Amino acid sequence: MFRLAKTICLLLSFTAVDARTFIDSKDVTHVTDKDKPVIVTFAHRAITLRNYGLDTDQLVAIYGEFYNSGSDVDVANPEAGSSLPADPLYEEIQFLEQVVDLSPNCHIGYCTEFDLATLLTLDFDEFIIHGYRGAWWGFNETYSQLVVAEVTEKLGKPPIYLEMSKEGQNCPDHDSNAESVCPGISMIDMIEQNFELAKYLNLDIPDTLDEERQDLCTAAQNFQNNMRTAQEKGIRVMPAYLTTKTSYFADVVSDSVLRMFEELGMPILHIGSCMDAGDCAGNYFWEYVGLNDYFKACPDGEENVTSSCNDGTLYPVDFWLYDHRTTLAVTDPDFILGFPDKALIAGQSAYWPIGGRLLSPRDAAEVLNIVGPQVASASRVHPATECTPDIDVTGTDHRIAGLAGGEYACFNDGAFHNTKYFQECTFPSDPTMAPVAAPVAAPVASPDSDMASSAFSIGNVAAWLLGILTVGLV
Repeated sequence: MFRLAKTICLLLSFTAVDARTFIDSKDVTHVTDKDKPVIVTFAHRAITLRNYGLDTDQLVAIYGEFYNSGSDVDVANPEAGSSLPADPLYEEIQFLEQVVDLSPNCHIGYCTEFDLATLLTLDFDEFIIHGYRGAWWGFNETYSQLVVAEVTEKLGKPPIYLEMSKEGQNCPDHDSNAESVCPGISMIDMIEQNFELAKYLNLDIPDTLDEERQDLCTAAQNFQNNMRTAQEKGIRVMPAYLTTKTSYFADVVSDSVLRMFEELGMPILHIGSCMDAGDCAGNYFWEYVGLNDYFKACPDGEENVTSSCNDGTLYPVDFWLYDHRTTLAVTDPDFILGFPDKALIAGQSAYWPIGGRLLSPRDAAEVLNIVGPQVASASRVHPATECTPDIDVTGTDHRIAGLAGGEYACFNDGAFHNTKYFQECTFPSDPTMAPVAAPVAAPVASPDSDMASSAFSIGNVAAWLLGILTVGLV
Protein backbone atom coordinates (compact mmCIF):
# COMPACT_ATOMS: atom_id res chain seq x y z
CA MET A 1 0.00 0.00 0.00
CA PHE A 2 2.85 2.36 0.81
CA ARG A 3 4.42 1.75 -2.61
CA LEU A 4 1.09 2.43 -4.30
CA ALA A 5 0.70 5.72 -2.41
CA LYS A 6 4.25 6.72 -3.35
CA THR A 7 3.55 5.92 -7.01
CA ILE A 8 0.41 8.08 -6.93
CA CYS A 9 2.33 11.00 -5.45
CA LEU A 10 4.97 10.73 -8.14
CA LEU A 11 2.34 10.62 -10.87
CA LEU A 12 0.48 13.63 -9.48
CA SER A 13 3.77 15.50 -9.18
CA PHE A 14 4.57 14.70 -12.79
CA THR A 15 1.29 16.12 -14.05
CA ALA A 16 1.80 19.35 -12.08
CA VAL A 17 5.32 19.91 -13.37
CA ASP A 18 5.13 18.61 -16.93
CA ALA A 19 2.26 20.66 -18.37
CA ARG A 20 2.83 24.35 -19.11
CA THR A 21 0.63 27.07 -20.56
CA PHE A 22 1.16 30.28 -22.50
CA ILE A 23 -1.42 32.92 -23.42
CA ASP A 24 -0.63 34.58 -26.74
CA SER A 25 -1.56 38.04 -28.04
CA LYS A 26 -4.95 36.84 -29.27
CA ASP A 27 -5.76 35.50 -25.78
CA VAL A 28 -5.46 31.90 -26.97
CA THR A 29 -4.14 29.62 -24.23
CA HIS A 30 -1.56 27.13 -25.48
CA VAL A 31 -0.74 23.98 -23.54
CA THR A 32 2.30 21.73 -23.89
CA ASP A 33 3.66 18.74 -22.04
CA LYS A 34 6.76 18.51 -24.24
CA ASP A 35 10.00 18.75 -22.30
CA LYS A 36 11.72 20.87 -24.99
CA PRO A 37 9.23 21.93 -27.69
CA VAL A 38 10.76 22.47 -31.12
CA ILE A 39 9.69 25.66 -32.88
CA VAL A 40 9.49 27.51 -36.20
CA THR A 41 9.47 31.30 -36.00
CA PHE A 42 10.36 34.65 -37.58
CA ALA A 43 14.12 35.14 -38.02
CA HIS A 44 14.34 38.16 -35.71
CA ARG A 45 12.23 36.42 -33.08
CA ALA A 46 14.66 33.50 -33.18
CA ILE A 47 17.58 35.87 -32.60
CA THR A 48 15.68 37.45 -29.72
CA LEU A 49 14.86 34.11 -28.10
CA ARG A 50 18.52 33.11 -28.40
CA ASN A 51 19.13 35.64 -25.60
CA TYR A 52 16.52 33.76 -23.56
CA GLY A 53 18.19 30.39 -24.12
CA LEU A 54 16.94 29.18 -27.50
CA ASP A 55 19.39 26.90 -29.30
CA THR A 56 19.24 24.88 -32.50
CA ASP A 57 18.03 21.82 -30.60
CA GLN A 58 14.71 23.63 -30.22
CA LEU A 59 14.76 25.68 -33.44
CA VAL A 60 14.15 23.73 -36.63
CA ALA A 61 13.35 26.53 -39.10
CA ILE A 62 12.98 30.27 -39.53
CA TYR A 63 11.23 32.53 -42.05
CA GLY A 64 11.37 36.20 -43.03
CA GLU A 65 14.16 38.68 -43.65
CA PHE A 66 17.52 38.60 -41.90
CA TYR A 67 18.47 42.22 -42.56
CA ASN A 68 16.39 45.40 -42.57
CA SER A 69 15.45 47.37 -45.67
CA GLY A 70 18.19 49.83 -46.53
CA SER A 71 20.95 47.59 -45.22
CA ASP A 72 24.34 47.78 -46.93
CA VAL A 73 25.30 44.24 -45.92
CA ASP A 74 26.90 42.01 -48.51
CA VAL A 75 24.85 38.82 -48.27
CA ALA A 76 27.70 36.92 -49.89
CA ASN A 77 30.08 38.21 -47.20
CA PRO A 78 27.98 38.73 -44.05
CA GLU A 79 31.06 38.60 -41.83
CA ALA A 80 31.84 42.17 -42.92
CA GLY A 81 28.68 43.30 -41.12
CA SER A 82 26.22 46.13 -41.77
CA SER A 83 26.19 49.87 -41.10
CA LEU A 84 22.68 49.70 -39.62
CA PRO A 85 22.66 49.43 -35.79
CA ALA A 86 19.38 47.53 -35.93
CA ASP A 87 20.75 44.77 -38.17
CA PRO A 88 21.72 41.43 -36.58
CA LEU A 89 25.35 40.72 -35.78
CA TYR A 90 27.31 38.18 -37.81
CA GLU A 91 27.23 35.64 -34.95
CA GLU A 92 23.43 35.95 -34.92
CA ILE A 93 23.28 35.33 -38.66
CA GLN A 94 25.46 32.24 -38.14
CA PHE A 95 22.88 31.01 -35.64
CA LEU A 96 20.09 31.38 -38.21
CA GLU A 97 22.11 29.64 -40.92
CA GLN A 98 22.17 26.42 -38.88
CA VAL A 99 18.45 25.75 -39.40
CA VAL A 100 16.06 25.45 -42.34
CA ASP A 101 15.34 28.78 -44.06
CA LEU A 102 11.75 28.97 -45.34
CA SER A 103 12.45 32.33 -47.03
CA PRO A 104 15.80 31.70 -48.74
CA ASN A 105 15.54 34.38 -51.42
CA CYS A 106 14.76 37.49 -49.36
CA HIS A 107 17.41 38.09 -46.75
CA ILE A 108 17.20 41.90 -47.01
CA GLY A 109 14.02 43.92 -46.59
CA TYR A 110 10.32 43.21 -46.37
CA CYS A 111 9.84 39.51 -47.06
CA THR A 112 6.76 37.78 -48.45
CA GLU A 113 8.35 34.42 -49.28
CA PHE A 114 7.36 31.36 -47.29
CA ASP A 115 7.95 27.71 -48.24
CA LEU A 116 4.83 26.04 -46.88
CA ALA A 117 5.56 22.72 -48.59
CA THR A 118 8.90 22.40 -46.83
CA LEU A 119 7.39 23.49 -43.51
CA LEU A 120 4.89 20.64 -43.63
CA THR A 121 7.71 18.09 -44.00
CA LEU A 122 9.40 19.23 -40.77
CA ASP A 123 8.92 17.92 -37.26
CA PHE A 124 8.06 20.76 -34.91
CA ASP A 125 5.78 21.41 -31.95
CA GLU A 126 5.05 25.15 -32.14
CA PHE A 127 4.71 27.63 -34.99
CA ILE A 128 5.17 31.22 -33.76
CA ILE A 129 3.68 34.00 -35.89
CA HIS A 130 5.26 37.45 -35.96
CA GLY A 131 2.14 39.61 -35.95
CA TYR A 132 1.45 43.25 -36.65
CA ARG A 133 -1.89 45.04 -36.08
CA GLY A 134 -3.75 41.76 -35.80
CA ALA A 135 -2.30 40.08 -38.90
CA TRP A 136 0.70 37.97 -39.90
CA TRP A 137 3.51 40.35 -40.83
CA GLY A 138 4.43 40.04 -44.52
CA PHE A 139 1.49 37.97 -45.73
CA ASN A 140 -2.02 38.71 -46.94
CA GLU A 141 -5.14 37.41 -45.22
CA THR A 142 -5.85 34.63 -47.72
CA TYR A 143 -2.38 33.12 -47.51
CA SER A 144 -2.26 33.58 -43.74
CA GLN A 145 -5.48 31.63 -43.33
CA LEU A 146 -4.11 28.83 -45.53
CA VAL A 147 -0.88 28.51 -43.51
CA VAL A 148 -2.70 28.70 -40.17
CA ALA A 149 -5.12 25.98 -41.31
CA GLU A 150 -2.30 23.70 -42.50
CA VAL A 151 -0.27 24.20 -39.33
CA THR A 152 -3.30 23.64 -37.12
CA GLU A 153 -4.10 20.40 -38.93
CA LYS A 154 -0.50 19.20 -38.66
CA LEU A 155 -0.01 20.07 -34.99
CA GLY A 156 -3.55 19.62 -33.73
CA LYS A 157 -3.37 23.17 -32.32
CA PRO A 158 -3.20 26.72 -33.71
CA PRO A 159 0.02 28.72 -34.06
CA ILE A 160 1.16 31.08 -31.31
CA TYR A 161 0.42 34.67 -32.37
CA LEU A 162 2.66 37.44 -30.98
CA GLU A 163 1.60 41.04 -31.68
CA MET A 164 4.15 43.82 -32.24
CA SER A 165 1.99 46.95 -32.29
CA LYS A 166 -1.41 46.96 -30.58
CA GLU A 167 -3.08 45.16 -27.69
CA GLY A 168 -6.57 43.72 -28.09
CA GLN A 169 -8.71 41.55 -30.31
CA ASN A 170 -10.56 44.03 -32.53
CA CYS A 171 -7.76 46.17 -33.98
CA PRO A 172 -7.94 46.95 -37.71
CA ASP A 173 -5.25 44.99 -39.49
CA HIS A 174 -2.25 46.59 -41.18
CA ASP A 175 -4.03 46.70 -44.56
CA SER A 176 -6.70 48.97 -43.09
CA ASN A 177 -6.55 52.73 -42.60
CA ALA A 178 -9.29 52.60 -39.97
CA GLU A 179 -8.67 54.24 -36.62
CA SER A 180 -7.52 51.76 -34.02
CA VAL A 181 -9.38 51.33 -30.74
CA CYS A 182 -6.48 49.37 -29.26
CA PRO A 183 -3.63 50.73 -27.14
CA GLY A 184 -0.04 50.59 -28.32
CA ILE A 185 2.34 48.07 -26.80
CA SER A 186 5.52 49.18 -25.06
CA MET A 187 8.86 47.43 -25.51
CA ILE A 188 8.92 46.24 -21.90
CA ASP A 189 5.65 44.35 -22.41
CA MET A 190 7.14 42.33 -25.26
CA ILE A 191 10.34 41.70 -23.32
CA GLU A 192 8.31 40.25 -20.47
CA GLN A 193 6.14 38.27 -22.90
CA ASN A 194 9.29 36.72 -24.35
CA PHE A 195 10.30 35.62 -20.87
CA GLU A 196 6.92 33.93 -20.38
CA LEU A 197 7.35 32.27 -23.78
CA ALA A 198 10.83 31.09 -22.76
CA LYS A 199 9.34 29.40 -19.69
CA TYR A 200 6.63 27.81 -21.80
CA LEU A 201 9.25 26.45 -24.20
CA ASN A 202 11.34 25.35 -21.20
CA LEU A 203 14.43 27.06 -22.59
CA ASP A 204 17.63 26.82 -20.60
CA ILE A 205 17.46 30.46 -19.55
CA PRO A 206 21.01 31.78 -19.09
CA ASP A 207 22.15 33.68 -16.02
CA THR A 208 23.20 36.49 -18.36
CA LEU A 209 19.54 37.32 -18.96
CA ASP A 210 19.20 38.69 -15.44
CA GLU A 211 22.37 40.70 -15.95
CA GLU A 212 20.94 42.11 -19.18
CA ARG A 213 17.67 42.94 -17.41
CA GLN A 214 19.64 44.85 -14.78
CA ASP A 215 21.53 46.64 -17.56
CA LEU A 216 18.18 47.64 -19.05
CA CYS A 217 17.09 49.08 -15.72
CA THR A 218 20.26 51.15 -15.55
CA ALA A 219 19.86 52.26 -19.16
CA ALA A 220 16.22 53.23 -18.53
CA GLN A 221 17.11 55.30 -15.48
CA ASN A 222 19.90 57.05 -17.38
CA PHE A 223 17.58 57.62 -20.33
CA GLN A 224 14.95 59.15 -18.07
CA ASN A 225 17.57 61.49 -16.59
CA ASN A 226 18.64 62.46 -20.10
CA MET A 227 15.03 63.19 -21.04
CA ARG A 228 14.65 65.40 -17.98
CA THR A 229 17.57 67.42 -19.32
CA ALA A 230 16.06 67.55 -22.80
CA GLN A 231 12.68 68.69 -21.47
CA GLU A 232 14.32 71.41 -19.39
CA LYS A 233 15.97 72.68 -22.58
CA GLY A 234 12.65 72.64 -24.43
CA ILE A 235 13.86 70.06 -26.98
CA ARG A 236 11.22 68.48 -29.21
CA VAL A 237 11.76 65.18 -31.01
CA MET A 238 10.08 63.85 -34.16
CA PRO A 239 10.26 60.25 -35.49
CA ALA A 240 10.06 59.97 -39.26
CA TYR A 241 10.97 58.14 -42.44
CA LEU A 242 12.70 61.08 -44.10
CA THR A 243 13.19 61.64 -47.84
CA THR A 244 13.83 64.67 -50.03
CA LYS A 245 10.36 64.39 -51.56
CA THR A 246 7.54 63.13 -49.31
CA SER A 247 8.49 62.13 -45.77
CA TYR A 248 6.47 59.97 -43.41
CA PHE A 249 6.08 61.20 -39.84
CA ALA A 250 5.31 58.46 -37.32
CA ASP A 251 2.46 58.04 -34.86
CA VAL A 252 3.98 57.72 -31.39
CA VAL A 253 1.30 55.41 -29.98
CA SER A 254 1.68 52.71 -32.65
CA ASP A 255 5.31 51.66 -32.25
CA SER A 256 6.82 49.79 -29.30
CA VAL A 257 10.14 51.68 -29.37
CA LEU A 258 8.42 55.07 -29.51
CA ARG A 259 6.18 53.93 -26.66
CA MET A 260 9.30 53.11 -24.65
CA PHE A 261 10.82 56.51 -25.41
CA GLU A 262 7.71 58.46 -24.42
CA GLU A 263 7.08 56.36 -21.32
CA LEU A 264 10.57 57.28 -20.12
CA GLY A 265 10.04 60.99 -20.65
CA MET A 266 11.07 61.80 -24.21
CA PRO A 267 9.55 65.12 -25.45
CA ILE A 268 8.28 63.43 -28.59
CA LEU A 269 5.92 65.27 -30.93
CA HIS A 270 2.61 63.76 -32.01
CA ILE A 271 1.47 63.97 -35.60
CA GLY A 272 -1.81 65.16 -37.17
CA SER A 273 -1.35 68.87 -37.91
CA CYS A 274 -0.95 68.41 -41.66
CA MET A 275 -3.76 65.88 -41.99
CA ASP A 276 -6.13 67.93 -39.83
CA ALA A 277 -5.52 70.96 -42.05
CA GLY A 278 -6.36 68.87 -45.10
CA ASP A 279 -2.91 69.40 -46.60
CA CYS A 280 -1.61 65.84 -46.23
CA ALA A 281 -2.78 62.29 -46.52
CA GLY A 282 -1.93 59.62 -43.99
CA ASN A 283 -2.91 56.36 -42.39
CA TYR A 284 -2.98 54.69 -38.99
CA PHE A 285 0.80 55.02 -38.58
CA TRP A 286 2.15 57.68 -40.93
CA GLU A 287 1.43 61.30 -41.82
CA TYR A 288 2.58 61.88 -45.42
CA VAL A 289 4.32 65.27 -45.41
CA GLY A 290 5.52 66.78 -48.69
CA LEU A 291 8.66 68.91 -48.78
CA ASN A 292 6.71 72.16 -49.19
CA ASP A 293 4.18 71.09 -46.56
CA TYR A 294 7.01 70.83 -44.03
CA PHE A 295 9.09 73.86 -45.07
CA LYS A 296 6.08 76.16 -45.07
CA ALA A 297 8.10 79.39 -45.31
CA CYS A 298 9.65 78.37 -48.63
CA PRO A 299 8.08 79.26 -52.00
CA ASP A 300 6.09 76.55 -53.76
CA GLY A 301 8.17 74.02 -55.61
CA GLU A 302 10.59 71.49 -54.21
CA GLU A 303 13.45 73.21 -55.99
CA ASN A 304 12.75 76.33 -53.88
CA VAL A 305 13.26 74.58 -50.56
CA THR A 306 16.64 75.76 -49.23
CA SER A 307 18.26 76.60 -45.93
CA SER A 308 17.37 80.27 -46.50
CA CYS A 309 13.70 79.57 -45.69
CA ASN A 310 13.89 76.77 -43.13
CA ASP A 311 12.56 78.74 -40.14
CA GLY A 312 8.81 78.22 -40.45
CA THR A 313 8.42 74.46 -40.41
CA LEU A 314 5.25 72.45 -39.90
CA TYR A 315 6.58 71.11 -36.58
CA PRO A 316 9.28 72.71 -34.39
CA VAL A 317 11.64 69.74 -34.59
CA ASP A 318 14.88 70.11 -32.64
CA PHE A 319 15.92 66.48 -32.94
CA TRP A 320 15.03 63.78 -35.48
CA LEU A 321 14.60 60.07 -34.93
CA TYR A 322 15.11 58.67 -38.40
CA ASP A 323 13.65 55.30 -39.33
CA HIS A 324 16.65 52.95 -39.25
CA ARG A 325 15.85 51.82 -42.80
CA THR A 326 16.89 55.29 -44.00
CA THR A 327 20.18 55.33 -42.07
CA LEU A 328 22.47 55.41 -45.10
CA ALA A 329 20.43 58.11 -46.84
CA VAL A 330 19.88 60.44 -43.89
CA THR A 331 23.47 60.23 -42.64
CA ASP A 332 24.82 61.08 -46.09
CA PRO A 333 26.19 64.67 -45.85
CA ASP A 334 24.37 65.55 -49.08
CA PHE A 335 20.95 64.69 -47.60
CA ILE A 336 20.57 68.17 -46.07
CA LEU A 337 20.83 69.69 -49.55
CA GLY A 338 17.42 68.20 -50.34
CA PHE A 339 16.05 68.38 -46.79
CA PRO A 340 17.66 71.52 -45.30
CA ASP A 341 16.27 71.17 -41.80
CA LYS A 342 17.90 73.10 -38.97
CA ALA A 343 18.16 70.11 -36.65
CA LEU A 344 19.75 67.92 -39.34
CA ILE A 345 22.17 70.69 -40.30
CA ALA A 346 23.16 70.88 -36.62
CA GLY A 347 23.72 67.10 -36.59
CA GLN A 348 20.87 66.51 -34.15
CA SER A 349 19.49 63.10 -35.07
CA ALA A 350 19.65 59.44 -34.05
CA TYR A 351 18.37 56.17 -35.42
CA TRP A 352 14.99 54.74 -34.43
CA PRO A 353 14.69 50.94 -34.83
CA ILE A 354 11.06 50.90 -35.96
CA GLY A 355 9.15 47.96 -34.54
CA GLY A 356 12.04 46.93 -32.31
CA ARG A 357 12.62 43.73 -34.27
CA LEU A 358 15.13 42.45 -31.70
CA LEU A 359 13.23 42.35 -28.41
CA SER A 360 15.56 41.38 -25.60
CA PRO A 361 16.65 43.45 -22.58
CA ARG A 362 20.10 43.77 -24.16
CA ASP A 363 18.70 45.22 -27.38
CA ALA A 364 16.40 47.67 -25.60
CA ALA A 365 19.26 48.85 -23.37
CA GLU A 366 21.44 49.38 -26.43
CA VAL A 367 18.83 51.61 -28.05
CA LEU A 368 18.35 53.68 -24.89
CA ASN A 369 22.10 54.05 -24.39
CA ILE A 370 22.63 55.24 -27.96
CA VAL A 371 19.68 57.63 -28.27
CA GLY A 372 19.41 59.12 -24.78
CA PRO A 373 22.71 61.01 -24.54
CA GLN A 374 22.30 62.40 -28.08
CA VAL A 375 18.88 63.89 -27.32
CA ALA A 376 20.10 65.32 -24.00
CA SER A 377 23.06 67.04 -25.68
CA ALA A 378 20.94 68.69 -28.38
CA SER A 379 20.15 72.40 -28.48
CA ARG A 380 16.81 73.97 -29.27
CA VAL A 381 16.76 75.32 -32.84
CA HIS A 382 13.15 76.58 -32.97
CA PRO A 383 11.19 78.96 -30.73
CA ALA A 384 9.95 77.38 -27.51
CA THR A 385 6.54 75.75 -27.23
CA GLU A 386 4.77 74.56 -24.10
CA CYS A 387 4.51 70.86 -23.29
CA THR A 388 1.10 69.38 -22.50
CA PRO A 389 0.81 68.84 -18.72
CA ASP A 390 -0.68 65.98 -16.71
CA ILE A 391 -0.60 63.39 -19.50
CA ASP A 392 -0.52 59.79 -18.32
CA VAL A 393 1.73 58.52 -21.09
CA THR A 394 1.32 54.92 -19.90
CA GLY A 395 -2.47 55.11 -19.67
CA THR A 396 -4.80 53.26 -22.02
CA ASP A 397 -6.53 56.39 -23.35
CA HIS A 398 -3.23 57.98 -24.32
CA ARG A 399 -1.93 54.79 -25.91
CA ILE A 400 -5.03 54.78 -28.12
CA ALA A 401 -5.52 58.41 -29.10
CA GLY A 402 -2.25 60.18 -28.34
CA LEU A 403 -2.10 63.98 -28.41
CA ALA A 404 -3.02 66.63 -30.95
CA GLY A 405 -0.59 67.34 -33.76
CA GLY A 406 2.47 69.23 -32.55
CA GLU A 407 1.88 68.52 -28.86
CA TYR A 408 4.19 66.58 -26.54
CA ALA A 409 3.77 65.39 -22.96
CA CYS A 410 5.53 67.13 -20.09
CA PHE A 411 8.11 65.26 -18.04
CA ASN A 412 6.48 63.64 -15.00
CA ASP A 413 8.39 60.69 -13.61
CA GLY A 414 6.54 60.73 -10.29
CA ALA A 415 3.16 59.71 -11.67
CA PHE A 416 3.11 58.81 -15.33
CA HIS A 417 6.33 57.19 -16.53
CA ASN A 418 6.56 53.42 -16.98
CA THR A 419 8.34 52.23 -13.85
CA LYS A 420 8.51 48.63 -15.09
CA TYR A 421 11.59 49.62 -17.04
CA PHE A 422 13.66 50.35 -13.95
CA GLN A 423 11.87 48.85 -10.96
CA GLU A 424 11.60 45.18 -11.95
CA CYS A 425 15.28 44.64 -12.61
CA THR A 426 15.50 40.85 -12.59
CA PHE A 427 13.43 38.03 -13.93
CA PRO A 428 12.46 35.28 -11.45
CA SER A 429 15.61 33.27 -10.81
CA ASP A 430 13.65 30.02 -10.97
CA PRO A 431 10.97 30.01 -13.68
CA THR A 432 7.61 29.44 -12.05
CA MET A 433 5.43 26.82 -13.64
CA ALA A 434 2.28 28.29 -15.11
CA PRO A 435 -0.88 26.55 -13.93
CA VAL A 436 -2.50 24.11 -16.26
CA ALA A 437 -5.51 25.75 -17.88
CA ALA A 438 -7.96 24.63 -20.51
CA PRO A 439 -7.20 26.15 -23.92
CA VAL A 440 -9.71 28.58 -25.40
CA ALA A 441 -10.61 26.00 -27.98
CA ALA A 442 -9.87 22.35 -27.25
CA PRO A 443 -7.01 21.33 -29.56
CA VAL A 444 -7.44 18.49 -32.00
CA ALA A 445 -5.32 15.47 -31.16
CA SER A 446 -2.08 15.56 -33.10
CA PRO A 447 -2.02 12.69 -35.61
CA ASP A 448 1.52 11.73 -34.52
CA SER A 449 0.91 11.93 -30.79
CA ASP A 450 0.73 8.79 -28.66
CA MET A 451 -2.01 10.22 -26.49
CA ALA A 452 -4.45 13.10 -26.96
CA SER A 453 -2.99 14.56 -23.76
CA SER A 454 -0.41 12.66 -21.77
CA ALA A 455 -0.93 14.91 -18.73
CA PHE A 456 -4.64 14.18 -18.65
CA SER A 457 -4.08 10.50 -19.34
CA ILE A 458 -1.62 10.18 -16.45
CA GLY A 459 -3.92 12.30 -14.31
CA ASN A 460 -6.81 9.95 -14.99
CA VAL A 461 -4.69 6.94 -14.07
CA ALA A 462 -3.56 8.66 -10.89
CA ALA A 463 -7.15 9.47 -9.95
CA TRP A 464 -8.16 5.87 -10.59
CA LEU A 465 -5.33 4.56 -8.41
CA LEU A 466 -6.19 7.07 -5.72
CA GLY A 467 -9.74 5.76 -5.75
CA ILE A 468 -8.48 2.22 -5.25
CA LEU A 469 -6.23 3.33 -2.42
CA THR A 470 -9.07 5.19 -0.75
CA VAL A 471 -11.33 2.15 -0.94
CA GLY A 472 -8.54 0.01 0.46
CA LEU A 473 -8.04 2.36 3.40
CA VAL A 474 -11.75 2.34 4.20
